[in-house]
Amino acid sequence: MNRNGSLAALVGVVLIGMTGFGVFLPIFPFLALHLGASATATTIAMGCYSLGQFIASPWWGRLSDRVGRKPILIIGLIGNCISYLILSQAHSIEMLAVARLFGGLMAGNVGAAFAAAADLADDNTRARNMGLLGAAVGLGFIAGPALGAFTIGHTPDAQSFSQVCLISAGLAAIAALTAFLLFRESLPKEARRAHDAPRVRRTTLLMTRPTLQRLIAVTLIMITAQALMESTFGLWADAALQWGPRQVGYALAGLGAGSVLLQGGGAGRASKVLGERTMLIVGLGLLVAGFGGMAVAHGEASLIVSLAILVVGIGFSTPALNALIAEQAAPEERGAVMGLSQSASALGRVIGPMCAGAIFDAWGHGAPFAAAAALMVAALFAATSERALTQAPSRG
Repeated sequence: MNRNGSLAALVGVVLIGMTGFGVFLPIFPFLALHLGASATATTIAMGCYSLGQFIASPWWGRLSDRVGRKPILIIGLIGNCISYLILSQAHSIEMLAVARLFGGLMAGNVGAAFAAAADLADDNTRARNMGLLGAAVGLGFIAGPALGAFTIGHTPDAQSFSQVCLISAGLAAIAALTAFLLFRESLPKEARRAHDAPRVRRTTLLMTRPTLQRLIAVTLIMITAQALMESTFGLWADAALQWGPRQVGYALAGLGAGSVLLQGGGAGRASKVLGERTMLIVGLGLLVAGFGGMAVAHGEASLIVSLAILVVGIGFSTPALNALIAEQAAPEERGAVMGLSQSASALGRVIGPMCAGAIFDAWGHGAPFAAAAALMVAALFAATSERALTQAPSRG
């Protein structure tokens, strides 16, 4: 197998798919408000995607250990395409929520992609591969929100929203076709878990591996904090800066650009110098500062500084955390372990939006960012208080 060729194809698939995902993100809160939804209802609808992902990710991960990564990648992208087509016809906040829930249930491609990146890595290239995949996600969040902001115009309405969703559907279909034609299966048949082999259970993995427990907890807390920010950023920008969807889209694109620069090359070099554990701790500390800065930001200048700090924090912590988690799995259980990681991420993206709107409505537009900063302090404590993070992973 040509590992570099397969990795390049995988990065391309993730890039195209995440571009489609990012296209409608800047306009979602504005369309929900246009439909008469409150901030609380808006963020709950946004969180339905992650609720579906939380329910389905472990099953998709185990299935990828049995049948390989490629089929799961393709099925997930086709499911995403269908969900965008449903979204294009949505005329109520309830229909938006249903479409997002279906999209989340079909999102097995995310865990499969990270498992494939781990399949294609060794001890020296694991952080690099995770960084490249993270860079593809970040680049998708440059092109996607920028394209969505350009397409939607200054004032969102039902027709422009439908057009944006159709663009997302088309990109998901292109990503599925790219995976089918160019990606070579990364998990050889001899390394797959047999159908009659004992199931890798989430509770068993967590109960028998203290390091994995701590890393999954850090993932849950970190993603919850990010979701608090992401789900209310458009609402905050509207209230604090009088921004519309176009400005929000370009701001999210800038955040993605910084992530690409760091994760595309900086992550691998930083890992060699600092080590993955130290890189994680530095990244978490920067996230505390970035979210704290956003909580007190009152203008564009302070927002830019806070977002820059967040970019560096995400660029350091995300690939390091994914690499440390992947290190905990043998090849035949890697899909289950990465599915567990994606499940924790999805749960964080359920908890964050479910709480964000209520916090926004009750305590003001800066409160979700303050809550995110407090959560990152907890994540930093979890990452620094466990010696097992420096020890070799258990395979028990």
